[in-house]
Amino acid sequence: MSTLSPLRRDQLDPGAALRTADPALITHRVTYSDRLKVFLGPGETVDSFLRPLRRLDGYHRYSVNMTRLAAAMRPADISPVISSAPGRNYLQCTGSAGALAIELRSTVGAAPRQFAVGLPGDRIGAPSIDVPVPAGVPAPLIYPDELFTAEQAAEIFTAYFETGDVLPYLQLRETTA
Repeated sequence: MSTLSPLRRDQLDPGAALRTADPALITHRVTYSDRLKVFLGPGETVDSFLRPLRRLDGYHRYSVNMTRLAAAMRPADISPVISSAPGRNYLQCTGSAGALAIELRSTVGAAPRQFAVGLPGDRIGAPSIDVPVPAGVPAPLIYPDELFTAEQAAEIFTAYFETGDVLPYLQLRETTA
């Protein structure tokens, strides 16, 4: 008579529990330069945003757009329609790693509103700084206090990912939607 207990499936195959567990829920879509789409869920860190932002060169890689999905979903439930649908509310940056303009689009009531994100300060005269983008891609005109580096943008993207809003000390300037 054996005194050994029978082995369970997860003891024979330690990875079985990971493969059969419910997949993580997806909450956001990130689009890189209007082409590559990546889906993110809970647990993302600032590094999830910093790496791609540091790679922006203003020409081949020139933008990052993050949209919150209407509802959290499993990766298997993301259809081509969901994948390609434009987001109504998003945070987007355009430019290169050293010179980024950040825009926030949100719906107030039923109307979409778009804002340039910047540090606090006076906005005197018309904005005159543009960031590098490929020919044919509109570049927003911004003020000096609305120009960010990849490192600064990663913190703003992380806050938006976690809270649905930008950091409270930032100033929003309404632009055309």
